[in-house]
Amino acid sequence: MWFLNDGVEILGKLINNIVLLFALVFIYASINNRQGQRKIIQKILLGITIGGFAVFLMLTPWEINEGLIFDARSTLLVVSGFFFGPLATFIAVIPALIYRISLGGDGVYAGVATIILSANIGLLWHRIRKFIPRMPFAIEYYVLGLFTHIVVVLCFLLIPWPLAFSVIKQTYIPYLVIFPIVTMLLALALENQKQIMKSREMIENQRILLQSSLDSTNTMEIFVVDFQYNYLAFNDYHKTNMLMYNKANISKGMNYLENIINDKMQQRIKMSIDQALQGISYKETIEIEVEKGQYLKEIYTPMINEHNEITGVTIFSENITEKYLHEQSVLKLSYRDHLTNLYNRRYYSEELERLDHPRYYPLSIIIADINGLKIMNDAFGHEMGDQLLVKFADILVTAFKKDNRVTRIGGDEFVILMPNTSKEHALLRVAELKQSVEKYKVMDMSISVSFGVGTKIEDETINDIFKSAEDNMYTHKLFEIKSHRNETIKAILKTLHEKNPREEMHSARVSDLCKLIGVALHMTDDELDLLKLISELHDIGKIAIDDSILNKPGKLDDKEWEAIKKHPEIGYRILSATPEYSEIAQDILSHHERYDGKGYPRGLVGEEIPIRARIISIADAFDAMISDRPYRKAMTTYEAIEEIKRNSGSQFDPEISKIFLDLFEEIEI
Repeated sequence: MWFLNDGVEILGKLINNIVLLFALVFIYASINNRQGQRKIIQKILLGITIGGFAVFLMLTPWEINEGLIFDARSTLLVVSGFFFGPLATFIAVIPALIYRISLGGDGVYAGVATIILSANIGLLWHRIRKFIPRMPFAIEYYVLGLFTHIVVVLCFLLIPWPLAFSVIKQTYIPYLVIFPIVTMLLALALENQKQIMKSREMIENQRILLQSSLDSTNTMEIFVVDFQYNYLAFNDYHKTNMLMYNKANISKGMNYLENIINDKMQQRIKMSIDQALQGISYKETIEIEVEKGQYLKEIYTPMINEHNEITGVTIFSENITEKYLHEQSVLKLSYRDHLTNLYNRRYYSEELERLDHPRYYPLSIIIADINGLKIMNDAFGHEMGDQLLVKFADILVTAFKKDNRVTRIGGDEFVILMPNTSKEHALLRVAELKQSVEKYKVMDMSISVSFGVGTKIEDETINDIFKSAEDNMYTHKLFEIKSHRNETIKAILKTLHEKNPREEMHSARVSDLCKLIGVALHMTDDELDLLKLISELHDIGKIAIDDSILNKPGKLDDKEWEAIKKHPEIGYRILSATPEYSEIAQDILSHHERYDGKGYPRGLVGEEIPIRARIISIADAFDAMISDRPYRKAMTTYEAIEEIKRNSGSQFDPEISKIFLDLFEEIEI
């Protein structure tokens, strides 16, 4: 009945208590403005403030009997313990205890217990919550309030009996119904304030971190502008550079474009920003309008908020002059052939595409192909082949120095692009070039080059023009290459004999012996002529063997012997590249095979070895045995004959060996 009779008065006092409680939220926001970085003094001030609030609450209670006062201090202290920690709560409890003890009365023990237990429940709730299921904040804080006030109601048992029972009966509704809800609302308000403060702190930390990141580089300008081109943020490096440009300090809110003095530069930057404001990221490398020879890499990126709206543009600007110039030099190298320093196929492809335009018609293409490069490489090594390529490249550069679009597009193939040049003029240039080429020799061999010309006037495709020039070149090659190959073979033999006069005499003697064997085998005149030619060329592969090995006075080591054994293969490659010699190339390859299969390079057995190679094998071995060599004296004819007999059927063909031996019984050597 007391609640009905005095309800209005009690409700007024409860509202007054609750208003005082929620004032705590604003005090908390003003004192704890840096969550997570509270100083000791802040905690002490907060504790004193909460203690003062507890006293204020006890000054406006509802009173049942003298010394029996009831208020919302339990809600205040449990929330304080949970949110503000031990130091602030301990300081708050002291004035609350002092004041309640000073009031005395029948409820003093219950009041003291309420203060102490409420504060401790708040402090211990961080541990208690680990043992209960996770739940939304509202439910958790209601449970905290309900649990706290059940304990508080139990504290009323400290009031003398039977008065305690009467007090519990009169107060359980506010304590178990209203105060848990008030506890929940107060805790939620503080939680919300706590989250707001954390968000502000996070934003401030991010702002500081962002500005620190922006200012951490002294090589890149970083700045942000809005739709009106006004500064939202910038780093120190940009500020310093802008000071150099316009001699004035920039600040946030200032218009960026108005600080660009050069009109051309201003217009370019405005177009780039406008493009980014339309949602298109943009990147470019430009030469600075106000500093020629200096290059910037600029990146314009739309700044988008959480609603997917563009709010501005972030600009990154870096001086990359040194890097850019280095890249350009590397790019230039990428268009050059490393051996001849002419333009390469990459340049040719791009330049041909660029020139395929009516303003460059007639567009003439000259194709040049060196004859005999493979033979040169096989005979004298790739170094001499490279010398031939370099020499020809120099001739081309000299001939076309006024309009140097000379490219090497393959191993021995070159192309000259000639815009605005008629076919007649291109053919005239080719005739002049051929005369120049014929004046030069490499290793006593004339440089032989086949040329082809094609010209685009209007309708044809550029690929058809190239093919026309290529076909024209191959037509000339058919007539030019045969005579050049014959000259090349003769030049190789001449060089070999000049380097090693012994080889020329050896080949002549082997040729005579082979002819005798051929006659005994009843070969025709044509077959004898072919056998004689093979005999003269059988050691042509030695042109590629180092003189120090060929003329070594002592015994050859394993590596040197392996080099010597390569000469049949080298001779084969030289001769097989020439159609008119291709028939005898197999004989040259096989003249060191053994009848028993233990020879080289292929280990052929018996009649697998061409007959001409079997004939040369005996004649070559015999002459080698009766001739002085740097590493030994010559055998006698008798000793050489005996060696042939011993190796008949193993090293040598037994039938040809018998014919050879019979010859020495019939003639006098």
